[in-house]
Amino acid sequence: MKFRLFYISSLLVLIVSSYSSCDTFTNKTTGQNLHGYLTSEIEDGNSIIYTVEKGRFSVKPAQWNITADRIGRKLKVIIIGLEGELSLQIMVESLESAISRAADDGPLFIVLEMNSPGGRAEYVERICDKLIRMDYCPVVAFIKTGAYGGAVSGTAAIAMACDKIFMSADTTIGSASIIDPSRVYFSKKLSVAWQEYMGTLARSKGRPELLARAMVDKDLEVVEVFSETGREFLESSQVEPNRMVIRTWSQAGSLLTMTAAEAVDSGIAESTAADRVEVLRKLNAAGVEIEIDDSVGEAVRTFRKAKLKFARLRNTLDGNIRQIERTDNLEEAITLLREIRDDYKSLLLLAKRYPDLYLDVELIEEQLDSAKDYYNKAKVKKRTLSGDANEKPSSNH
Repeated sequence: MKFRLFYISSLLVLIVSSYSSCDTFTNKTTGQNLHGYLTSEIEDGNSIIYTVEKGRFSVKPAQWNITADRIGRKLKVIIIGLEGELSLQIMVESLESAISRAADDGPLFIVLEMNSPGGRAEYVERICDKLIRMDYCPVVAFIKTGAYGGAVSGTAAIAMACDKIFMSADTTIGSASIIDPSRVYFSKKLSVAWQEYMGTLARSKGRPELLARAMVDKDLEVVEVFSETGREFLESSQVEPNRMVIRTWSQAGSLLTMTAAEAVDSGIAESTAADRVEVLRKLNAAGVEIEIDDSVGEAVRTFRKAKLKFARLRNTLDGNIRQIERTDNLEEAITLLREIRDDYKSLLLLAKRYPDLYLDVELIEEQLDSAKDYYNKAKVKKRTLSGDANEKPSSNH
């Protein structure tokens, strides 16, 4: 619990200190201009940028003024899909890799297309952390139509970590309390930390902080009051008697969930959009190359195949173990033991490669060692019996 609170606090620092994506680099001393994009590559303590003028180039960012203007970026957009619950380690690892890979390729921006009911707390935090740290390439959230109705629970936080949010007209965003691996809601202390995180995340992207907090705190009632200087959101308990309440956005007693129209009207989202083509048009990227990264979906499909392979291995092992208990034939026993040994080897590879199978690696290693030992002993016994059979009787003279 203390670790998670510390982790969220660290994310808050990152949110506050992050800088914008960058495309034009101007040397503070010489005035030299380079046009390109920053990457995550580090070499001898310097950051690597790819430029029109010098190709791959090493810089110290503190020595350059950096302007986000698209000049030098590739005329393409990379689409990364996030469909379904973020409940598998293989999904979060694949999504992290996809975001890094896309950002380092220098597109105009990345579109994170999502339709998700949320996910495990630590996985949501990892993706938010990735988006916050990866601040050298713009990321746009597109909450699309689908089975889950939008971006709810932890996925709402992921959308908030993006630079812009677009939503299909029939989608929602909010209800952002996330759950821990035991599928229970956070403690009050941790919930407060998560509220602070959501609020800070929204504020860093120019979104109404109180509305983001109301997605986490069911006791928070948020109203919009008349202001001559701009929109102002307040807790209802803080509204002075002479202030005119324009609208109540969040009622006490339930977590805030907003329709696409409400999200746009409140400033949480930029605009509605029917599809990714409309998103690109609204971001002045109509007609550019579109690259689809379905590595998260592929990771899920790979995991499903691994589950089927595990089931087949388990069935084969169980059958062979039952058979070896019944046989008195040494040759058959050796064949079965060899198959059991090989199946345990395959099982161990699955266990190490797919933590989401929740297999006990140490137990499988012990079982594999036992299978090897029985197999080797059976082969020794066969050789011994063969030697006895081949021994010639002594001659009497």
